[in-house]
Amino acid sequence: MAITLYDAVPSSNSDRVKIALHEKGLAYSRITLDLAKKDQKRPEFLKLNPYGKVPVIDDGGKVLFESCIINEYLDEQYPNPALMPKDPYLRGRGRVLVDYALNYIHEPYWALRGEMLKKESERDASVMEEKRQTLRDRLQYLENALGDHLYFLGEMSLTDIAVLPRFLRMESYGALPSPLLPRLGEWLQRMKERPSVKAIL
Repeated sequence: MAITLYDAVPSSNSDRVKIALHEKGLAYSRITLDLAKKDQKRPEFLKLNPYGKVPVIDDGGKVLFESCIINEYLDEQYPNPALMPKDPYLRGRGRVLVDYALNYIHEPYWALRGEMLKKESERDASVMEEKRQTLRDRLQYLENALGDHLYFLGEMSLTDIAVLPRFLRMESYGALPSPLLPRLGEWLQRMKERPSVKAIL
């Protein structure tokens, strides 16, 4: 059965699913929505995802939305290579790190993104620097969580995939790299070298 991915460009959430599909070596077709034209709010799309957001995956008639949920499904449905550890604690730990990275970091991230979307002449430099600093402060927990591992749970996993797109944005917004966060800087470079990530860059 064919996998169809409804995505958008740019879309951090869509990128998460594309990376997982590439890591799994799964073939898929894309239907790319134009968010500016509100394709995602059309009635036919809302039947697939009532939230009116991308991504959505249709795997032979099985429809799912929300990128982290889609990726958990892909890992269970197509178990080779595995992208989550067998250890229940590590699986839980991975979900905690994703929750932290996507929820606790969201406020300063979203505020910084809002400034970056403005014309350069209209951006508030003091707000931007304050939000960058808040992000670096909050990222310290993830710096410590990474420790001496190459990836957050030791091996490459859905945890790395889930947090990466936001890190790529934070890098483009000037919050990273930081001398205070050397391990995260090395992790980000390591992730960018993976063929699955190169495919979305």
